[in-house]
Amino acid sequence: MVSNLHPQKEMSPQRQGYYGPLLAEARRGYGHSRMYWQFYDLKQNPFSLTPDPAGFFPNPHHEDALATLIDSLHKHQGMGVLLGTAGLGKTLLLHVYLMLAQQRRYKSIYVASTDLAFRTLLQMLYEALGLDFATATLDMLLTACQQHSVILGIDDAHLMPTLTLKKLWTLAEYAASAGAILHIVLAGHPDLGSMLDALALHHLTPAPVVRYTLSPFTPKESRAYIDHRLTQATTQAETVFTSRALTCIIKAAQGVPGTLNVLCTNALIAGFWAQQKPVSASVAREAIAQVQDSSPFQRRHWWSRV
Repeated sequence: MVSNLHPQKEMSPQRQGYYGPLLAEARRGYGHSRMYWQFYDLKQNPFSLTPDPAGFFPNPHHEDALATLIDSLHKHQGMGVLLGTAGLGKTLLLHVYLMLAQQRRYKSIYVASTDLAFRTLLQMLYEALGLDFATATLDMLLTACQQHSVILGIDDAHLMPTLTLKKLWTLAEYAASAGAILHIVLAGHPDLGSMLDALALHHLTPAPVVRYTLSPFTPKESRAYIDHRLTQATTQAETVFTSRALTCIIKAAQGVPGTLNVLCTNALIAGFWAQQKPVSASVAREAIAQVQDSSPFQRRHWWSRV
């Protein structure tokens, strides 16, 4: 099963730092979500930021990433790494991967907080496997990994202290030498790649480490992504946005799914208050401007970091 060690946390504080002001307008309207859902004939929020495998958009980049991780698992390559800037869908991909592993009877464990001492991370791993951290031994952990075939998915791994990362990989290497299956998948910003390179220079990483770097959507993929999300929420997707409104949103988002979600939500809220169906290009531009103007810092940086 998938063990979510932070089930009530939608996104880490660090990710909140990137999104914070950008979501202010959208979240202000969430109290009226039922109103705009009804107005646009939506049965749910089509652009939720909560990573839900049911909303996975099967585009070539993400499917290649999943195939790479699954292949590394089948070949018993102890480490998989998913790299990409904020908003590209790493967390969702990690959840989808763990769900697929669960379906293949792996014990899947998801860790959302990574600014942890190794002892704390180890305790979380023990408890997820039903072991008493105070009394269990390392051999007991390895036995549990042999019995269950464990996959540990760690989000925001670029925030992990270097010492924790070193010790985690030492554990993975030791588990592999003992014949236990402890497959670790790290998801993080490109900085994580630099951390891996630095550790590899000192021969501190188990080999091989399989990496995949996510790329932004193309404009065509961005439109397909929006259509995919809308068709999950309504049978009348064509009545939600005009083509010109979508063009504005797609251009502004620059292929980042997280940004597409924020802008589409803002545009729906703005369209609702204007009682405009479908959302026009002028309303979409106004929603985009509100996000851009949310703070001077975010106005300079949000397009590349959301």
